[in-house]
Amino acid sequence: MTINFVALVLLVICLIDAYSRAVLLVKGRMDVLSEAEELDLQRQLATLNKPPIQTIHAPWGDIYDCIEFHKQPAFDHPLLKNHTFKMGEEIVSTKSPKLEMLTNQDAECPKGTIPIRRTTREDLIRTRSLSSNAAPDKQYRAGITYKAKGIGESIYGAGGLFNVWTPSVTQDQSSSTEIAVQSGSPEELNVIKYGWTVDQELYGNIITRSFAYWTGDGGKNTGCYNTLCSGFVQVHDKYTPDMPIYNTSTICGTQIALRVSIYLDRQTGRCYLTLLDSIQIGYWPIELFPAFAPGATYIYWGGRVKAGKNGITPPMGSGRIPNEYPACSGFFQHLKYIDTNNQQLQPEQIEHIVECHEHYAAEYYPDDNILHFGGDGGDNCSSN
Repeated sequence: MTINFVALVLLVICLIDAYSRAVLLVKGRMDVLSEAEELDLQRQLATLNKPPIQTIHAPWGDIYDCIEFHKQPAFDHPLLKNHTFKMGEEIVSTKSPKLEMLTNQDAECPKGTIPIRRTTREDLIRTRSLSSNAAPDKQYRAGITYKAKGIGESIYGAGGLFNVWTPSVTQDQSSSTEIAVQSGSPEELNVIKYGWTVDQELYGNIITRSFAYWTGDGGKNTGCYNTLCSGFVQVHDKYTPDMPIYNTSTICGTQIALRVSIYLDRQTGRCYLTLLDSIQIGYWPIELFPAFAPGATYIYWGGRVKAGKNGITPPMGSGRIPNEYPACSGFFQHLKYIDTNNQQLQPEQIEHIVECHEHYAAEYYPDDNILHFGGDGGDNCSSN
């Protein structure tokens, strides 16, 4: 009896010690947080998760809090303390049967509020891992770029129509299709991205989801995915930047595609994220992007994958090397950029970017204004 009692006491002590050091198991990975890190994590959760007017339990397991527009986490950013908005004119309610079909989302927030995905401790811990594992030599692109031609030309937006897939990835791999608008030196890079991804380290599962990402300094101190930090201003009362996409494309068959536009509005000082030409999801205030003041200088359309710790990369797009049939690989159609005169133009003088020729390829067909890209993934990626 005495031995059992002592064993029980020792077990309790071990459990208390483990809790005090915040030993957290997230999807099979052990992360040990110091007391200071745990306090910082709790501070972030308190900042990001505002008291809701209403709570929506989404069918895919996430919780969305309906927050009053002017109380959303975006406005906690130090650069946005003087950001102005007109109450009652900001919230967008335009609905899309296509988006509802893709996402199985039928709930919406009450008038005057917007949905913000509730951030969990696991989200923040996975994001820490995401940042530490995102070494450039582990990421590979296949697509095209367009660069401003120099003095006198600036880029004020970009767009296109991309198809959506569900590539197979392991826990520490990811596979995405994205459009990126950027400017600045590599050390102070200003970037806005939008696309879809399968990324367990970001979302904790293998569901295809949309994503938005921003940084104003190359990711050193600013920026994040979706609403995992202050910055992105949510304006739609139903659709968010982190939506799951349940209906995806089939190889050489039915294609599920999504049209996106990123627009730098010089009059309002906002960088708008719009889907399907008219569904405005939200915006990033220009204050977050010092290098965007004279416009952006670079656009990327295409795929991006991240290799696992074993160096093996996942499939990109459909998993097939592109050929002349767009339905059989990843594609971007109707590519456009917005110039200094607010004209929407097809990119010319583009450059192909393929960072692992062993497994991926990209081909742009200017007559049809379509980019095909993708590949099967694997090891031995050496051509950067």
